[in-house]
Amino acid sequence: MFKKTLLALGLCLAVSASAFAAVTEKVEQGKKYNLSYPVFKLENRAAAKAINKDIKGMALAQKKLAKSKEPSYVEVGTNYEIFGETDAYVNIIFTNWDYMGGAHGMHYDHGIVYSKTTGERLPYTHFTKAVAAGELYDGIANHSLKVYCADFKTVSEAPFITYLKKEEFKRSDDYVVKDGKVYLMYPPYELDCYAVGTTFVELP
Repeated sequence: MFKKTLLALGLCLAVSASAFAAVTEKVEQGKKYNLSYPVFKLENRAAAKAINKDIKGMALAQKKLAKSKEPSYVEVGTNYEIFGETDAYVNIIFTNWDYMGGAHGMHYDHGIVYSKTTGERLPYTHFTKAVAAGELYDGIANHSLKVYCADFKTVSEAPFITYLKKEEFKRSDDYVVKDGKVYLMYPPYELDCYAVGTTFVELP
């Protein structure tokens, strides 16, 4: 009986593990560029192909900046983080970065959630109800919506929101899913200073 139980448990774990993506890192380096991006292998090959095509497109778009003369870049690149994954989707943070020779470079984190069934990007409304840009602005400004720093522990007061006009404020398309909640992402200088990094706005 004990052996049968172990066998059944092993089969369950094998099935569960097979549903998750295998990921390899692709690295491309050259004059003024340094790219790092993920390549996925899924049971659904068509979905994996669509995801990989989308990611490679973002990486190559960043690579093109290395040849730009106006503006001119010292170096550009990409990197990534597998932020979360379930049987239904995979959530990544894809980062574009560049350095133009100033005090520091800039980075832009893009939170993207891909469907493992279709390979398409899922909108944040797949996980929660839609929020209007004005409603989001008010929630950030009056602190009824929590804003977290890059460590997801420290709360940001989002001081830069006061410098933005409500009618010009835009809802970010970048987001992550963490513990069943959706967090919209904003780059440095949008809601807080550079040292804070990317900020995450927790939606209801």
